[in-house]
Amino acid sequence: MRPEPDFIAGRELPGRAWELAAGAYAGPGVAEGAGVEHPVAVAALVDAAGFDADAVAAALLHDLVEDTPATVETVAAELGPGIGGWVAALTEDASIAEYGERKAEHRIRVLDAGGVPASIYLADKLDRVRTLVAAGTVVDPDRLDHYRATFELFAARRPELPFLAELAAELPRLEA
Repeated sequence: MRPEPDFIAGRELPGRAWELAAGAYAGPGVAEGAGVEHPVAVAALVDAAGFDADAVAAALLHDLVEDTPATVETVAAELGPGIGGWVAALTEDASIAEYGERKAEHRIRVLDAGGVPASIYLADKLDRVRTLVAAGTVVDPDRLDHYRATFELFAARRPELPFLAELAAELPRLEA
């Protein structure tokens, strides 16, 4: 298993989340193209913004259920029902087949779950946008619409959340 990132070292709850994430992403059944690097980047953003250990742990696990065979129940059993609930809110409803509908439902559900999941969601979008910009990737119009809709909705409903200013600065770079 990879060594835990520096910002996690010596921290009990984020360390347990790291073990769960690193093990799940290294195991069988991982979604194509998925890896632990993105969750680590999101957790590092959340940590740097001053969030507590619970939020950092949830950020490490925010894509776990979508990317690996792990379940929300596993997360809750390992790290408690609070973190399990946040991970549940951060997990898309796979029963909604249409991309735009699935993303719209997810944005609302994350916002309704509170400030921590909403902040992790924004950190996720910020890391994804930065990664796409750095790679020079041409983004599918539906995905770009999703990023814009996320920014607009979150800025309107929760303007106090972190990462909104950075996302506002990065989105035009993705659109260029």
